[in-house]
Amino acid sequence: MPSPSKENPIQKITLSNGIKIVAEEIPEHLSCALSIWINVGSADENENNNGTSHFIEHIVFKGTKTRSALDIAEQSEDVGANLNAFTDREHTCYHTRVLSEYALVTHELFLDMLFNPKLDEKDFELEKQVILEEIKMYKDTPEDLVQEMLYQAIWQKQTMGQPITGTTESITKLKRSSVEKFLKEFYTPDNMVISIAGKFDLEKMVEKTEQLTSHITTKTKKKELPSLLITPSISVEDKEIEQAHLSFATKGTSVYEEERYTLAVIDIALGGGMSSRLFQEIREKRGLVYAISSYYHTNKLGGLFGIYAGTAPKDTNQVIDLILKELKDIKTNGLKPAELERAKMQLRTSLFLELESSKVRAFRNALYDLYYDKFITHEEVNKSIQSITNERVIKLATDILDEKYFALTVVGPKDEMPKSFKLTL
Repeated sequence: MPSPSKENPIQKITLSNGIKIVAEEIPEHLSCALSIWINVGSADENENNNGTSHFIEHIVFKGTKTRSALDIAEQSEDVGANLNAFTDREHTCYHTRVLSEYALVTHELFLDMLFNPKLDEKDFELEKQVILEEIKMYKDTPEDLVQEMLYQAIWQKQTMGQPITGTTESITKLKRSSVEKFLKEFYTPDNMVISIAGKFDLEKMVEKTEQLTSHITTKTKKKELPSLLITPSISVEDKEIEQAHLSFATKGTSVYEEERYTLAVIDIALGGGMSSRLFQEIREKRGLVYAISSYYHTNKLGGLFGIYAGTAPKDTNQVIDLILKELKDIKTNGLKPAELERAKMQLRTSLFLELESSKVRAFRNALYDLYYDKFITHEEVNKSIQSITNERVIKLATDILDEKYFALTVVGPKDEMPKSFKLTL
C-alpha cells in the first residue's frame, strides 16, 4: 500500500474488482468523513426509467437482506452517525461523518445497503408514494419549479434535462424489476469510488472493503453520452402567486475546461454577493427584487450559467432588461480591475476555507478522481485563479453570452405579467 507524502497526501488504491478507494489522512482530526460515489445519475436514464437513480438512493435505506430499516438507523445512530445521500445528474453519493473509531461500522452499513438491498415490495410501493409527494412539493415551490422548467427547456430532448426526481408518470410506472436491472447495470465495483478524509485506519478500511465486496466482479454497462446542446427558448407557467419567479440561462463550461474558473469569477462579480452588480443595481438601487443571484453548473458533457430573480409580476420585463444590460457590459468591457480582484479573492477564499472540512475534502477528492483521474493541488487551483485576466473574462463572455444560447423560464400570475419577453442584448 503506498504511503502518503507531503507532495502527495492523497492515496488511491484500486481493488481487484475495480473499486477505487481515495484516502486523505488528516491526523489532527477526531472524525472521519466517508463518502461512496456511484458514477450514475439522472443523465443516464431515459424517459421510461427517469427518477430511478434518485429512487434507489431512497430505497436502499429501507433495509438489506440481513438488516431492517430500523437496524440501519439504530446501528448508525449507536455510533453517532447520520447516514445521508443525494442524487445529481451525473452521480449518486452516500455519505456520513463519524468519530474515527467507528468509521468501519458506517462503512460496513453503506456497503451492505448498496450491494444487498432488500427491495421489499411493500417498501417499494410506499417509497414511490413518498417520492410522488416530493415531486408535488417541488411543483408547489416556485423557486424550484422555475429552475426545473429551465433545465428541461435549455437541454430539450436530452437526458440531462430530465428531473432528478423523475416525473409523476415515470415514478408511477416504475417497476421493481426495472430498479433491479438498473442496480445490476450501474452499482458495480468498477463504477464506484470510496472517498475518505480525516482520521482513519486505511489498512482496515481496505481490508473491510475487500472482505465485503471481493466476490462482486460485475462490470458496468455505462454508455458515453454526447455533448450537451443548448436550445434557446422562452416559457411561462401561470401560477397564482404573489411574485413572478424567473430563471435565465445561457451556455456555460464543462468541468474539463480551464475557463471554468473564469466563469466562477464572472458568477461572483455578477451575482455572487452583496457587492455584486445584480444585487447592487436591481435590489439596492431600485428595490425591484428581494432575491437575485447568479449560478453555474459544470458537468462532463457541458454546462450552463444562469440567473434567478423573484420580482413583482409587473416588473418582470424591467428586471430582465437590467440583467441583460449587465451581461452586455461584461461582454463588451469585462470587469473593472477592482471587481476582478475582489471576485478572484472571494473565489480563492471560498474554495480554500472549505478545505478545512473533512467532508468537503472527501467530496473534492472523489470528484477529482471521477472527472480527471488525478488530484489537483491547492497550488494549481490558486495559480489558475490568479492567472485570470480581463481579456479572458471578455473572451469567455463573448462566447457564452450569445443570444443563440439564451433561455428564460417564468412562473407567476400571467394576467399580471407582460404579454411577451425579449432576450436581446
